[in-house]
Amino acid sequence: MANAASGSPSLQASPTDPAQDRNATALPNLAIVLRVVTILLTYGRHLAETFDRRAASAGFHLIARHFGTSNTAVILAHIRRGILRAAALHHVLLKRAESGRDLTIPKPRGRRRKPPAPPAADADAATPDAAAAAQADPALAAAPAPEPAPRLPKPAPLPAWRDHWLHNAPDPLAPHLLPNFEDLVKQARRDPYGVTLGKIYADLGIAPALSQAPFWNQLFVTMLRYNGSPGTYDLHRWRREQHFEQEQDSRPTMDLSWPPADVGGGRRDILQVMGFLIGEPPVEPPELLPPEPVPWARGASPAPPRAQRKPTARPAATGPP
Repeated sequence: MANAASGSPSLQASPTDPAQDRNATALPNLAIVLRVVTILLTYGRHLAETFDRRAASAGFHLIARHFGTSNTAVILAHIRRGILRAAALHHVLLKRAESGRDLTIPKPRGRRRKPPAPPAADADAATPDAAAAAQADPALAAAPAPEPAPRLPKPAPLPAWRDHWLHNAPDPLAPHLLPNFEDLVKQARRDPYGVTLGKIYADLGIAPALSQAPFWNQLFVTMLRYNGSPGTYDLHRWRREQHFEQEQDSRPTMDLSWPPADVGGGRRDILQVMGFLIGEPPVEPPELLPPEPVPWARGASPAPPRAQRKPTARPAATGPP
């Protein structure tokens, strides 16, 4: 699990401290970011706790497609790293709330203009002439020219939306592959909050189809407001979806026909698989819940069938009929 990394929090831990969260409500900008992070952290922990049941159920492809793969080990590894990132940012925000410092929305950064290139004539004048150098020093003309170093073939680069973190890892769930929680806290303090939110968004497979509209809008605006790039991460998510469909076309591993598409225009198919939308309290769909036990399984003895019940004796007559 994620707490295998040194100093990492438990996946089962409560995402918030109510006393500290009350301090953050007096800081409006910080409270908004803290609420977004809390929803992401709660969703990630719920997904990790129910992952085995969800991955074995029909319709899991609606969740897996936003990770770009059907490899459940890779998906779970990303979820665990997303939980650690969210917990680290949550920790940083609470520490800032304790100090009573609200977040300052940075001003939009303008485009930087590149300095003009130097004139080409200067570069030509500074280039040495090989023939003139050989006439000045005959030893240079007699010396053989050095052989160029052999060029090694460059490995094919991964697409921008693919993460090099687990590339070719034999065991994606190995504990040593998870980043250290203290290092993630330092990174969350150093990077803009919008950048960290984007990384959490990518690791947890967040998508507008899985989210409430108000939460998705808040997440998008918060990333943009704090120097993140929501458009870039959303483009990467779209490319992961395309790669998932290509993978299933060539090597089908999931039944993509269930649940059937909702022709009514709503998202009942998502609710059938998820049980909720991100931004709501997490619940499991009815298909994943264990069946209700029969009454006598909880300790009560079953009532005998009507035909087997003994008739009750009438009281004896005490007077004339």
